[in-house]
Amino acid sequence: MAFAWLIGFCATTVGLGVGGGIAWFLRGFQRSLATIYALCGGLIAGLIGFEIAPEAIQLGDWIIFTLGVLSGVLLFELLHKAFHHKVNQGKGLFLHTGLLLIVGISLHNLPMGFIFGSTSHSMIGASILPALILHNIPEGIILFTPLFLFGIGFYHVVWISIIVAFPVAVGAFFGSVIGMDNPLVVSFFISLAIGTILMITIREILAESTRHSSMLYCLLIALMGSALIGIYFELI
Repeated sequence: MAFAWLIGFCATTVGLGVGGGIAWFLRGFQRSLATIYALCGGLIAGLIGFEIAPEAIQLGDWIIFTLGVLSGVLLFELLHKAFHHKVNQGKGLFLHTGLLLIVGISLHNLPMGFIFGSTSHSMIGASILPALILHNIPEGIILFTPLFLFGIGFYHVVWISIIVAFPVAVGAFFGSVIGMDNPLVVSFFISLAIGTILMITIREILAESTRHSSMLYCLLIALMGSALIGIYFELI
């Protein structure tokens, strides 16, 4: 598949943009911080459990997966300290969460691009392309929800989507050149992204949700979000 990096980049941008559009239309329902944060936490947990984690384990093994996740947790702690001094109460917290999600999802998109690029000359690559678009729709919803709560305009969706999709282009370019000779490396980087995104979910999203409502309510909403993601991936 010629220009795999450009195709992967465009597909990812479209998926994130569609997700951002959905988050924009749903912004009127974002009155309850507990509900929207718990739902986002559940969506992310479902995304990891039903899609990203099985993919990482399939490419590598449990040892690589565990090492990658632990490395992601460590990376989150470093990022958290780097961004922590910029956090204020209120809207500053939404920006903090949004920035961390931009970094976490971008890290995840790099190995995804590599997989697409390395298989772009086969039927596997052709089947990955629509999945790449559909896969990024829930990520777009998750990413842009706190950013819209912070107060960014809809026009920001385009350039933020481009920034987050750029690692797909980089990964696809090197994947098409190098090939899939060492899937363990790809598995490690996917697992690293899982650890980072998981910590963002627990420390930033779900923790903030429980500050505004009961633990039981937030858990139920999060489970509903995970179930929705499971149904979504089952349908596609």
